[in-house]
Amino acid sequence: MCRLRGDLVVLLVIVLAEAQCFMMRIVGENHSKCGCPAASQRQPRSIAPSKVQGLLLKDDVSSSSTITATATTTTTGRIFNGKPSRKGAWPWQVSLQLLHPKLGFIGHWCGGVLIDPRWVITVAHCIHNELFNLPIGALWTAVVGEWELDAGGRGSARLPVEKVILHERFNNYVHDIALMKLARPAPLSKVVRTICLPGPEQYIGKRQCVASGWGRYGPSPSLSTALLEVSVPLLDLEECLQAYGTSVPIRKGHLCAGHIDGSSGSCVGDSGGPLQCRRSDGAWQLVGVTSFGSGCARPGYPDVYTEIQHYLNWINSTIHANHDDDEQ
Repeated sequence: MCRLRGDLVVLLVIVLAEAQCFMMRIVGENHSKCGCPAASQRQPRSIAPSKVQGLLLKDDVSSSSTITATATTTTTGRIFNGKPSRKGAWPWQVSLQLLHPKLGFIGHWCGGVLIDPRWVITVAHCIHNELFNLPIGALWTAVVGEWELDAGGRGSARLPVEKVILHERFNNYVHDIALMKLARPAPLSKVVRTICLPGPEQYIGKRQCVASGWGRYGPSPSLSTALLEVSVPLLDLEECLQAYGTSVPIRKGHLCAGHIDGSSGSCVGDSGGPLQCRRSDGAWQLVGVTSFGSGCARPGYPDVYTEIQHYLNWINSTIHANHDDDEQ
């Protein structure tokens, strides 16, 4: 009986939390409120390969990891065995698209997260890696409001990047974080919204969270055209330390999450996408951005994210230092 009452209390809290965001959608349509997505539905279309000649960056730190310069299909998605999300479910998801100075337009290269109408957060190794070092705003475009990759859906927008700022101590997946300042504010709407950041002293704890991105749908090497999502548990950092050993430095500032049985998780590329957890008030907050993994949900290896809470001071000070006087 006590267990039943406890389950009912948990269910009631979840329902009330969802109701707060739901009422926000009905009353006033306050698109500026962070962490509250729209709830509209859309049927996913079939999975199709991306036939773009370009680069292939593998965020696979296992012993078999390789870097190759060209590929006939870009496998830049990290979500493996996820399910297509609802349209508008993750309105802060960003597709970062690259115009390479020698190879031309690559298209979708990495994920990003809209934390402010003028600012996107991602990981530094998307910009500076073994293949290139391109912290040049003019080479990047942030696509917001997209659900079906490169479909140009209603409400989506292609926004030029004004400035790219990497963490000054970034090296080998340590301090793997970067900010992109947009040339103009993102047009907030039902399909374009910002996500909340956690408080500096907020307790995150172990819980189920959601990673999203345009990743592999099962064993196929093709990208999903639909934005995928997968539920992953937050784990102790010690589990990642034991799994990866000395192959890559795991430090304070990393976050460990994912299924270690290989059932689902991250795959190759699309780093910088969000790991989002729901707060008690129903809003979603960004707890991590995808940094690296061992391959496509390899058994025994959780995924590693850059922990947002650890870098709040850097995020806030960087935005403040690059604040325009004419910004509202």
